[in-house]
Amino acid sequence: MFEKFIGLDIGGTKIFMSVMKINFGRRSFEILDSKKISNPKKAEEIREKILEYCLKSKENFDTNKVAVASASVVDKNKLNVFKTENIYGVESFGFSFLKENNFQVVVENDGKAFSLGAYYFNENEDKQGLLTITMGTGIGGGFIDSKGCVLNGMGNSATEFSHIKMFFNNKWIRWENISAARGIRKEYLEKSGIKKTAQEIFSNVNNDKIAKEVVAKAQEYLGYGLANLISSFNPEKIVFGGGISEEKDYLQGAIKIAEKNIFYEKSKPEWEISKLKEEINVLGVCSLYYI
Repeated sequence: MFEKFIGLDIGGTKIFMSVMKINFGRRSFEILDSKKISNPKKAEEIREKILEYCLKSKENFDTNKVAVASASVVDKNKLNVFKTENIYGVESFGFSFLKENNFQVVVENDGKAFSLGAYYFNENEDKQGLLTITMGTGIGGGFIDSKGCVLNGMGNSATEFSHIKMFFNNKWIRWENISAARGIRKEYLEKSGIKKTAQEIFSNVNNDKIAKEVVAKAQEYLGYGLANLISSFNPEKIVFGGGISEEKDYLQGAIKIAEKNIFYEKSKPEWEISKLKEEINVLGVCSLYYI
């Protein structure tokens, strides 16, 4: 049986809004509508844009079920997101305004939403531990155990992988500020004095000595971080997503480094890049209406 949902995926740089038609029993879906906008990082403007899209979608597609995937720490019961100044422009942001407008609402951290999407819609329900890593501007992810349970932690802030600290350039900094797009851009700018996107830096690795050096160092630390996660979670499989995961040479090199540094050499997990793209977080958070 198909149901329709309004799906929102809210990150630091963009907001993806969509309407999904999902048959959860068959693990199938259809995108009925989608729209991507830049995140204005202003709470009131974000509220207005979300409510406008939801009201229009409710009228056009006859659904009042909203599913929200958001970066940072989520209180699923109170529909609040915390530590969000770099996302919503305020310290905390709530989605109760949608309930006040007669919508049903579920909210989940975007990394955990990605895990749920990969688990249910990427054919991973048989895995004895599924680790997911999303790499774009930052690094996110989640872990689902052999019983299909998402690791949440006491305050639902488990698996905030981006905040892992590493000793880099003689100081302790966050993992995402080394191995994800933000860190790669910053390191290249500091070494070259030239501002480039991460995609441009990756594209010039073979012709640009500084790009090659920056990417190699980021790859090394990505591998060390992955080794720590593999040793900690012992997953049967890792699923990667996000724009940086499309850089296959970068990812493959990091996996090789990880495999050389894991605690138990026989616990090398299988891995893949998710076949699903922007829709995966929405599919994952929509699954909360079923599980």
